Amino acid sequence: DWGVSVNSTRDRASVQALMRWLLKRDAFGNRYAMARRLGIQYMIWNRRIWGSYAAGSGWRKYTGSNPHTDHVHFSLSWAGARKKTSFWSPRNFPNSSGNAPTPPRTTKPKPAPEPTTPPSDRHDYPQPNPDGGRKSRSFPEPRSPRTLAQAAPVVAERLSVPTSRRAGARTHKALVAGHRYLIEVSGTYRYQRKAGAVADAECSTRPGASWWQRERSLRDDQWYADHLDLYVDGHDLLSESDDGQNCDTGHSYRWVYEAPRTGRVPFAVWDPTSYKDNRGKLNVRVLDLGAVRDSMTWNVPAKNTAGATSPGLLQGGRDYLVTVSGTWRNGEGVTADAECAKSWGDSWRRDVDSYDMVAGDWSYDSLVPQISGVRTMPVSGGSDCDPEHTYTWVQHADRTSPLNVRVSDPDRHGDNSGALRVTVKPYDGSSTTPDPTPDPTPLPVPDLEPEHLQVDSRSATSVRTEQEYPAGTDLRVTATGTYFMRAEDNWVAADAECTATAYDHYWRSTRFDGLWGGKTSPLGDLAVNGQIITWQSGGGSSCDWEDHSYTYDLTTTEDGPLRFVVADDTYGNNRGALEVQVDLR
Repeated sequence: DWGVSVNSTRDRASVQALMRWLLKRDAFGNRYAMARRLGIQYMIWNRRIWGSYAAGSGWRKYTGSNPHTDHVHFSLSWAGARKKTSFWSPRNFPNSSGNAPTPPRTTKPKPAPEPTTPPSDRHDYPQPNPDGGRKSRSFPEPRSPRTLAQAAPVVAERLSVPTSRRAGARTHKALVAGHRYLIEVSGTYRYQRKAGAVADAECSTRPGASWWQRERSLRDDQWYADHLDLYVDGHDLLSESDDGQNCDTGHSYRWVYEAPRTGRVPFAVWDPTSYKDNRGKLNVRVLDLGAVRDSMTWNVPAKNTAGATSPGLLQGGRDYLVTVSGTWRNGEGVTADAECAKSWGDSWRRDVDSYDMVAGDWSYDSLVPQISGVRTMPVSGGSDCDPEHTYTWVQHADRTSPLNVRVSDPDRHGDNSGALRVTVKPYDGSSTTPDPTPDPTPLPVPDLEPEHLQVDSRSATSVRTEQEYPAGTDLRVTATGTYFMRAEDNWVAADAECTATAYDHYWRSTRFDGLWGGKTSPLGDLAVNGQIITWQSGGGSSCDWEDHSYTYDLTTTEDGPLRFVVADDTYGNNRGALEVQVDLR
């Protein structure tokens, strides 16, 4: 294991340089030359794996319990481990470095012959001329400019990145060295004149293909490269999709970027072949993750699958009054606002949940918002649908985080029109104008007693509290203990928030990704009311590796019991249980 962090710009550059050295061709045309000569079996880094046994597939998605974002893992064959490969004894092997025969020197080395048809898992791309004639032009990977223009610091900024310009676009304001920024990217562009050659910030598809892939090389002589990606200040975005999949169906991605220097930074795509035939742009949002704001307003376009994120952060532990107004249309005869909807000729109905507005913030496990429906109250018109299409709710910020708001469309978002307008301001429980507004902290029923539960890790059925809690009850849930998420030789142990494995005994807040609750989710957490939440440990770290005790404070949003279940995609190989206690706060 090589201890490097995916969040460090310097570490990512070091990893990239080493991987290119390991996987590039040598002067004899041998592919993956140094990796083969060292005897490397496979390498794992940042949720991706490369294996010599499947070298032609390139870097593939890795779904093990450890995402390998804080180290690179190398596995060697016995020959490599015992230093019996050509890297250590070059004179005993032909076509290797050291004292092996060297290729004849010519004024212009002749490239190794290339296949006439690109591999099936790659895009069409221009081929180098194997006869040594004029080669097709290749644009290098975007690099950091030597200097950056200075400006006022960025708090929240939007910019469009033209894909037909090699230089891309620069931020209007300056990123500050050492600050962490949430970068959101959406949109698609065409990278060839051929229909179907489409890419987004992380993935692409080729003409005639019905799928999207994350790793894509446009040139066979740069087979190791990840072309068409979006770069910030010369650094390849290592972003996460909004829906948690490898490639996002709505073409929206996020990345937390720590700026290594201060200035207006460029965003640009890497097309090694030509920028002249590119069409389209990528939409970028940059948000300073230290920018807590009391009041803010923003629009939520209905056509954006990923909705829109607030231009600042809500302060953890505080209550906010959120007001949403406006209407939108789904392109198929349905008009909706934040809470109600109607079809042609019908009246407004509140029970059409398919077209509700939803909202959520980030957990510490993922950049995918923990989206859920919101119980809103109309500003006027009683408790049903508001004739002015304006609604409010109280948002309790469990952690310091942005707020994401989006519309829920069961069909597709691309044909939607219109937008909702969101306003957020602090809420202290007092009356606001206009009235009425919801009370965020109604007094709990005094006769509720602490309740103890045991959650069996082998059961997919939720364990419910015997007591039913009124909406607005402030509760503290404590979860303790450990269980085996995989009770096998290659075991995985888990508690309410973290895991350890047979290969990595260090407890980490990392997860398997699997199908749970109808969507891809991080597995291993103790879920509450069908939601994967972030449990708080007693110490300063995210994992309590000594007592395995965690707490979660919540205010109930509806009348009823609490439900607890271990989030897993298979329960047959689990063993053990977690202890849960529910108390009034």
